[in-house]
Amino acid sequence: MLALDVQAGRRGEQLEARIRIASVLDKAWLAATSIEQVHELDEAGGSVRAREREMYGAIVLKERDTAADAAVMTQMLADAYLAREWTDADRQLIARLNFARMEVAIEDLALRAASGRRKLGEMHLADGLDWSVKQQLDRLAPASFTAPSGRTHPLDYRADGTVALSVKLQELFGLATTPSIGERREPLLILLLAPNGRPVQTTRDLRSFWDTTYQDVRKELRARYPKHPWPEDPWRATPTARTTRGAAKP
Repeated sequence: MLALDVQAGRRGEQLEARIRIASVLDKAWLAATSIEQVHELDEAGGSVRAREREMYGAIVLKERDTAADAAVMTQMLADAYLAREWTDADRQLIARLNFARMEVAIEDLALRAASGRRKLGEMHLADGLDWSVKQQLDRLAPASFTAPSGRTHPLDYRADGTVALSVKLQELFGLATTPSIGERREPLLILLLAPNGRPVQTTRDLRSFWDTTYQDVRKELRARYPKHPWPEDPWRATPTARTTRGAAKP
């Protein structure tokens, strides 16, 4: 409608204006003065929706769904991704980059990860790494460690710069030198696990553990876990993640 006579609200009475005379308008009488495209992020689905609006000044005459602009959608997804809580994978990636002393702008990483995606759920920050950067990161700050048993275990990059490896004790039989990574050859903090997956010893010196502490650990655990190998000589034992039934004898 078109307001012809409007009375402003008075203090102490009413704050809203009062329309005293108005005329009803038909939308068909109005021709659009502009057409604009509006993008919105659907919080529930994590997707970007685009609508085209025909406007008469600030009045929306018509509205319809339309294809989203790729650049706008990429920027909106990247911004939304950076604004939400980091996943464990994101935190590990950033910690690895810091450990490797690689200067990568997280905003640029998010933009590249969002490129070609339509939903937040399809994004992974690591996808923003180009091939050469990924190769360098894997060399300087690997995501995992392959134990002598042949099994691969993830490395935990911590906020204090420590890199920890959690692995079953039996998987490291015969390994004397503590594994180290990066250009600085940083020794791993090894959490040696019992068969129940709980740490029984933490060390940065495997040789010392085998020569001293191992016998005490063996004495304590072999009665509780008789199906797992507890050899007297860990240096000659075959590294394994299996029980004695499935492990090869040294």
